[in-house]
Amino acid sequence: MPPPNKNKESTMDTDTGVGKTLVILAKPPDKTKSNQSGNTLATTSSVQNELLKSPTIVQKVSSSTEDESATASANKETESFSDLVKNVAQRVFHVQQKPSIGQTDGDQKLLSPPEMSFPVKLVDESLQWCDNALEYLHDATDFYVIGVLGLQGVGKSTILSLIKGNNPDSSRLLFKPQTNDLKEIGEHCTTGIDMYVTNQRLILLDTQPVMSSSVMDHMIQYEKKPPGGPDYHSVENALLMQSLQQAAFLMAVCHTIISVQDWFIDLNYLRFLLSAEMLKPTTPINIHDPNPIPEETSEYYPHIVFVQNCCHREDFYPDSIAKMQDSLHLTLQKSKLKYSGSVNCGSYSRLPKESMQKVNLFLLPEKENQEFDSPTDQFPEYKGHPSFRYLAESLSHQVLSMPRSLLTHTALSEKNWFHYSARIWETVKKSTLFLEYNRLLP
Repeated sequence: MPPPNKNKESTMDTDTGVGKTLVILAKPPDKTKSNQSGNTLATTSSVQNELLKSPTIVQKVSSSTEDESATASANKETESFSDLVKNVAQRVFHVQQKPSIGQTDGDQKLLSPPEMSFPVKLVDESLQWCDNALEYLHDATDFYVIGVLGLQGVGKSTILSLIKGNNPDSSRLLFKPQTNDLKEIGEHCTTGIDMYVTNQRLILLDTQPVMSSSVMDHMIQYEKKPPGGPDYHSVENALLMQSLQQAAFLMAVCHTIISVQDWFIDLNYLRFLLSAEMLKPTTPINIHDPNPIPEETSEYYPHIVFVQNCCHREDFYPDSIAKMQDSLHLTLQKSKLKYSGSVNCGSYSRLPKESMQKVNLFLLPEKENQEFDSPTDQFPEYKGHPSFRYLAESLSHQVLSMPRSLLTHTALSEKNWFHYSARIWETVKKSTLFLEYNRLLP
């Protein structure tokens, strides 16, 4: 008997619907791909670490044949899940890195600038400009420049230190005062122009004494060639011209100038200030301004405060203060310097009614080792004026609260002010007005 037909049985089973369960066989999964997809999350951190070390550059290669393009399109459609995770990790990493850099730069800009520990030279003893002070300046525009002028030994450096806020009883002041040894030999202490910048963006300029015999002595002893060259007839004229250059420079770059005197008001010194005002360089005009300012209002002039140092009891009488203010007012009434209406020592003057403003005059007594209002002195002697500490603080508050006008027609930052001052200093040294004025001197 022949064997049964197997194909027939399978067909009968299919037709009748009764038979074995249909099994669909598939290709076994690739172990390499499964392990790669399973470890995708584990490799995400390693991918970021590699991105931190070196950037990943992806380059697209163009195919020249149709087969290569077809293969590339097929590979693109069958991109694995791990490649997608890598691309997403790269994009997220770069997006998060950019704000972090911007935030760091913003934090650095908000940091307050450090305060200087000691003054630096703006103009050295040879009257040459110094660039060392530029590193202490910033891009802020709310700065305030205060300069000081005066003869030798009147207390310029001490008063400028008091305005900064130093304790008047302290032995260590910001600007080094003249010591007793220097006073005995008649030697000046400050040379050139010293600059100090506070955290409140207050720029203080301490200058060497004007018309000083000690400075003239240095010209004769230590300079090999005549000061000023053949342009000056004598050493006295060279000293006067250097003092005028220094005063004219301060009038062009300072918001406020403190003129310090002692004993009495020197009319020769006031005449010196008027000469410096006449020789002051003109304020540059912005030629790109569509609305030019009239010439009579475009010139800049600073505020000036007259400080009478080492005053006695009779100097604080109202009649004495009125005479001082009358002398200053009559001498400066034709000057364009802003000499009235900002600072006073609390006494009334006998100026004409039409003026209605008092001269910026402040009186300081002699500094004593022991203040009469100290707690240890229970029975102080009446001296006719407040204590030195009280008057020094009052002077500092009034000077720091004075109005500040623009030095030029546009607002300057601290760095721009430095470059502007450097140009003014070179202009003053090379100005023909000073040479013409020198020719008129005897």
